[in-house]
Amino acid sequence: MEGGDRMKAGAGNAVIRFQEELFPLEGFRGVHDLPKASVLIIEEAQKIAIVSIEIVMLWDDFLEKCREAVAEITDTPKQNVWIHVTHAITTPHAPGGPRVGLGGQVIEGKEKEDASLVLHKRSLYEQTIMQALQEAAKKAAQLTCAKMHVGSGECNLIEGRDIETPRGWWIGTKGFGESNETMTILTFRDPDGQVIASLISYGMKPCVIDNSEMDAGNRLISADAPGLCCRKLEKALNAPVLYCTAAAGDRIPVKTAWYDRVGADGEIETIDLGVKQGIAFAEELAQEMAQVALMIIADAGLYEVQSVEHRAGSFEWQTKKRVPMQPYREIVFTYDGEAILPVEVITLGDVALVAGKPEINACTERQLQERSKYPHTLYLSMVGGGMKYMPDQASYERLSWEALTSMLMPGAAEKFVDTAIQLLEEK
Repeated sequence: MEGGDRMKAGAGNAVIRFQEELFPLEGFRGVHDLPKASVLIIEEAQKIAIVSIEIVMLWDDFLEKCREAVAEITDTPKQNVWIHVTHAITTPHAPGGPRVGLGGQVIEGKEKEDASLVLHKRSLYEQTIMQALQEAAKKAAQLTCAKMHVGSGECNLIEGRDIETPRGWWIGTKGFGESNETMTILTFRDPDGQVIASLISYGMKPCVIDNSEMDAGNRLISADAPGLCCRKLEKALNAPVLYCTAAAGDRIPVKTAWYDRVGADGEIETIDLGVKQGIAFAEELAQEMAQVALMIIADAGLYEVQSVEHRAGSFEWQTKKRVPMQPYREIVFTYDGEAILPVEVITLGDVALVAGKPEINACTERQLQERSKYPHTLYLSMVGGGMKYMPDQASYERLSWEALTSMLMPGAAEKFVDTAIQLLEEK
C-alpha cells in the first residue's frame, strides 16, 4: 500500500448533561446549550488521540483520569492522548474549584454550601464530564481508512484586548496588539469522501457571553460562539467537529456582552449587556464562523500523511509571586519558585500541532509559525491542564493584564518557542 493510504481515523462526540442536582453552581442556574466532549483518533504507524472538551478548565488529577479513560477505550498509548479544554468562560469550574485537595478535603469552596455537599457536587460534576468523554471515545474507537484535507482562511471576528489607561494597561475592546485572524481546519474523509471529523484551530476565546448575568448572580451554561459554530457545522457535515482554541491570550471576540472600559474620569468600569444580548452575539458570530469554515472545508487541499508522530519535551522556568490586580506604570516581579512547562508536538505529514498548558499571545504563535519548517503549524492551548498566560517580552514591558496575571517570569514564551522548534526538528 502506498504511503498516505494507510492512515485511519475515527471520531465521536457526546453532550455534557449537567444534572439539575448540580445547580446552583458558580452562579449558574441553568443551561442555554449543552457543551460537548469530542474525540479524534488518528493512526498511521503511531496512534494519537486529540480530545476537545467545551469547558472552562479541568484540574490535573482529573485530566489524568480522562487520559487513562480515552487511552483504554481507544487502545491509544496514554502519552499520545491530548486533552484540550476550549476555555469556555460560560461553563462552570468544578464545585469547590481547584481548592479541593487531592485527598478530597475542601480547603475553600466557592459555593456557600457545607463541605459534604460541595464534595458530592464535585463527584457528580466529574461523573458528568467522564460519562460524555467515554461515550465520545467509544464512537471514536471505530476507525476507518482516511485522508486528510487542510485549508485556511481569514475569519475577522477577533481583536486585541490590551488597552492603555491613564494608570497603565488593562483589558478592554478594540485594543492594541498583533492579531492572527487565520482559521485553519483539518478535515478527515473516508474513501467515499464522507467527512469523519473536522478540527478547527482559531484564536477566539469562547467568551462572547463571558460573565454576563440574567439577573444578579445568575448565569446560563453555554459552549459560547465556538461551540455553537461546531453545532452548525456538525449539522452540515454530519460528523463531529472539534474546536481547539489557538493563541487567544491577548485576543477577544469582536462582540462581547461583558467587558471593561475606561470611563471619562479615567476609572475602569465593567459593562454587562446581559445574557440575552450575549447569546444573540454568540449566535451571530457562530453563524459567521460557520460560513467561513464551510468555505475553508470546501476549498481544502489533500495532504498525504505518511507518518503520525508524537514528541514530548519540557523546560524549567521561574515563577513569580501574585500581585494585586490593577493597572501599573511600574512594578517589579519577585521570584516565587520554579515550574516545569510541558511542550508537546504532533506531526501529521506537513502539518504540525504544538501544545502547551498556557495561553499565548498572537505574536508568539506567529514566531512559532515563522520558525517552523511545517507549512501548517498550529498551537493548541490548555492541553493537559491550564497555566494562565505565557505572554511575550513586550507584554511584560507594557505591564499588560496577561503579564500581571501570568504565573511566569519574563522570557518563558520565547523559551517555549525554542523548545517546540527543537522538537519539530528532531529526526
